Amino acid sequence: MTGLELLQEAIRSVPVPGAPPRLSLDGAAIGLSFLDTVLRLNHVRRLTERISLVEHRVARRTIEVDIRLGMLDEGQVQASDLFRSISSHEPLPTGRRRRPTRAGQLQELWVPVARIPRTAAPVDVLDASGRKLPRLTQYEASRLLASGLYRLLRGILTSFPEAQRDTELGRLLYQRHEPRWLIQSALLTLFTDRSGPRSPRTPETTPGMRLGRGADHRALALRILGERYRPQLEDYFKLLEVAVNDFLLVVALDRGTDEHLLTYDAPLRADRSRRPWSAGSSLRTSGRGYLVRYEGSIPAGLRSYHLVVETEPGVDVEHVYFTTDGDRIQAEELSADLGVLSSRMAQEHTAPRGDAANKLLELQTQVTLRSLSELVRRRRWDAESAGFDFKDDRLIAASQLSWAAIAGEAKQMEGGELDNSLVRHQLVAPEVLADAAAEVRTEELGLDLATEDDPVGNRASLYWRRRAVRSPGGAETKTRAGILLRDAAPSGPATVLWYALSVASIAYVTAAFTAHAWWPYWGAAANGWPAIPNPGPLIAVLLLVPGFLYTRLPLPDRHSVAGQLRALPRLVAQVCIGSMALLCAAVAAGVGHPMIVIAFGAATAVPLGAGLLLVPAIARARASASGDARVVEHMRLIGAPRWVDGHGRGRDRLRSADVTYKSSGSIS
Repeated sequence: MTGLELLQEAIRSVPVPGAPPRLSLDGAAIGLSFLDTVLRLNHVRRLTERISLVEHRVARRTIEVDIRLGMLDEGQVQASDLFRSISSHEPLPTGRRRRPTRAGQLQELWVPVARIPRTAAPVDVLDASGRKLPRLTQYEASRLLASGLYRLLRGILTSFPEAQRDTELGRLLYQRHEPRWLIQSALLTLFTDRSGPRSPRTPETTPGMRLGRGADHRALALRILGERYRPQLEDYFKLLEVAVNDFLLVVALDRGTDEHLLTYDAPLRADRSRRPWSAGSSLRTSGRGYLVRYEGSIPAGLRSYHLVVETEPGVDVEHVYFTTDGDRIQAEELSADLGVLSSRMAQEHTAPRGDAANKLLELQTQVTLRSLSELVRRRRWDAESAGFDFKDDRLIAASQLSWAAIAGEAKQMEGGELDNSLVRHQLVAPEVLADAAAEVRTEELGLDLATEDDPVGNRASLYWRRRAVRSPGGAETKTRAGILLRDAAPSGPATVLWYALSVASIAYVTAAFTAHAWWPYWGAAANGWPAIPNPGPLIAVLLLVPGFLYTRLPLPDRHSVAGQLRALPRLVAQVCIGSMALLCAAVAAGVGHPMIVIAFGAATAVPLGAGLLLVPAIARARASASGDARVVEHMRLIGAPRWVDGHGRGRDRLRSADVTYKSSGSIS
């Protein structure tokens, strides 16, 4: 539910209070400061996420945060000191850095570290020495946020001109207290209650009854927030949604030490909206690799981010990519500007408006094409860092315009003079500008790319750094990572292949000795099969030897990632055991000719046919180990941006992920 829907449902659900709820002015200042700190994270120097992929649909994530207290501003430090004075009934400290306590020791500084999803799992924050740090309870943080969000809402509503006149807004703020108390109670309930609403509910009026004073108070509050000032409060409702759906992780740090390295485990669960597990998907995973997608966000103020992926021994990271929408806003604005330039240039060609309009068009073209060239240059360098060539055939118009912007070429006039105008450049035309605007949108140029072209074994790491430019709107950066895992070596499928050949050989040798012929399956030898006088020892050989070899196969638990990757070898081994069990049943039942011949033939042919299914998997594993796999093709198929691959023409070739993990909070 959105922030507006959450607040409306709370207003409809809580009773109209007879007195104002207890919301502190000092608590409001603290809550808003904590929320501002955790959204900006200006004190976080570096973030490292370590994801361990061992079990299927279960991942362990450890987060390391480098914090510098000196990067906190004065207001954030004062909010921590104010919270300490309120909670411990002590006077406010006069110094920012150090203030001795009664025991002569340094005071702690309450610092917001991250947003974490609403979960019952405890989160233990450890410092560099492994010591657990004190953490603010969610009940305390929730009351602070409720006070802060109400004061923020009241401040926004008071700033409107209608608030100072005899209007519904003025009456809600200054005359009618019950609707205002109802909003306070609704906010306090949203933040302090253990659970929250999941869907809106509109109750109907009881038959025979009419709406009274309480319903009038409720309707006024809903009208002010929903109908009257919903557009003006859009940003507030987004902030409310973030504050309600996530908890704040606030820890106490020693203010005498400037640098702190904190570590904590954050819950990471699979997205249940993805396709469910099936035997067919597991077999496809065994042949194509285990694909993991990780979706999250990076705070607007965070400059440096590391992603480390680790798997169990025996499972290698074949390909990994990391993409963000850091250039999304610039790409959207650039696409719109190119479309406007295309239409204005076409109008200028048909009906010129003079030198002034032409000069303005020239300046606009220069600014827009330089921005386009920068965007194309960043994507080209991203491709080169990832180890593949940037495909200009997907961005013909954008590549031409970016070259025109940086080449410094001029058009020679009839008198020998050089015209340096971009508008009259040979590559700049209205239709080219329109095509470039479409390419920026369709090829996802707003998504950057970071890869590790040569992961080492079962570990891969990615590094992302924000460009030193302004972040439009200060919004969080959405992230997406694709991780393709494969069997470490072809030894696993190869071992099962040898097992299948062994089972087939055992069935063949047993049939040959029983029939006293080199080829006992058809012909004269098949027609002269003797009866088996003592089937017990034969059954023991047919069951014990394949069973003993089966226990030595490298078949991990099917609920692990390695088990998913070896689903096909496991199926082949189980088919071999099943065929041998059917043969033993036929021998024990004493079936005669031709059923006993068919049973021995099936016990020989079925393992051979099942073992042949492993040959492509062994070949793929050997090609991956030797580095023959196409990096670009794999990157494109596992969900990298469209501009990565110059051959794929559409999204239908994308692989569906075996598991998708989502991070619901900022550094959660």
